Amino acid sequence: MVRAVVKDRCAPDGTVPRAAWHGCADTADVQEHAGSLPEWALQYEQLSGGAFHGRVEQIHLPGAYMVKETMNRSVRQQGEIGRDMYGFALVLQPEGEAICNGQRLGATSLLVGRGDDLDLCNTRASQIGALSVDCDLVHTISQGIYHRPLAPWLAQQVVVDVGPQVAGDLRAHLNRVFLQADRPQARHWQGEAAMSRVRDDMLLAFLDALPLDTDISHLKSVAQRRRVVHRAREMMLARVDQPPSLLEVCRHVGASHRKLHYCFQDILGMSPARYLRVLRLNGVRRQLQSRRDPHAGVQDVAALWGFWHLGQFSADYKRLFAELPSQTLRRA
Repeated sequence: MVRAVVKDRCAPDGTVPRAAWHGCADTADVQEHAGSLPEWALQYEQLSGGAFHGRVEQIHLPGAYMVKETMNRSVRQQGEIGRDMYGFALVLQPEGEAICNGQRLGATSLLVGRGDDLDLCNTRASQIGALSVDCDLVHTISQGIYHRPLAPWLAQQVVVDVGPQVAGDLRAHLNRVFLQADRPQARHWQGEAAMSRVRDDMLLAFLDALPLDTDISHLKSVAQRRRVVHRAREMMLARVDQPPSLLEVCRHVGASHRKLHYCFQDILGMSPARYLRVLRLNGVRRQLQSRRDPHAGVQDVAALWGFWHLGQFSADYKRLFAELPSQTLRRA
């Protein structure tokens, strides 16, 4: 199912500029949404109920990639935005909030760090802006402008508080770049040197916002909680046709029921029981959409994911995705 509408911004001669490309896509499903971000390797799971609507705006720059992402549902994004990239991200709505690797990303904070092993959940409808830049380029610019190497803590993913004024300025800067990019014949689209300036200006705005040092002592406990969630998820996926009980999950990860609940709330913003069900419902949806077996019906796929009561399964599926599984299958 592809319902994305993509607009290419062209140079005056009608060609897409070699050094840059701007496009946008309106999406009606999380998998379609993920497919609209070709530079990133992320898997999406819809966490909150209702029909999904999203929008992806992206700008390709020399050695960099800018994204403005809007979603009307809570979604988990897991994967990487590039192992040789540094990422910078912030929520673009003052009331927005997300959880990144167990750290709260709010209206006055900024997410920075290496682009591998990203685990981001927006806790409600949100709009997030991000910039990913080649690592060597970030090091070169930092050394040339600030005459010092990058802070060692940037090798990790850290949420830092920058205050309302700085966060507001960054939001305005990023929105301004996307607004300018949406003008078909904007001068700054012409030439690699001009596009490099756009990239450098945005990168420097993010680097200027960062403190010289920050406390990262909390990252060790965050990593421990993430490992608990990761091991629990692995167990869930290893036997989706026979979903484990929470007691079995607790034994597998070596945690009490209370600790397991705390870890899931801290990393994903929901209970382990709810996430187990949402995880399996997302798995059913992906399989129905992919039509791996053209002869498999809804009941066959549901059974593969441990749903045996078809009436209850259909009700839960519709509650999460705002359509019946049979409708998903027909569109596929």
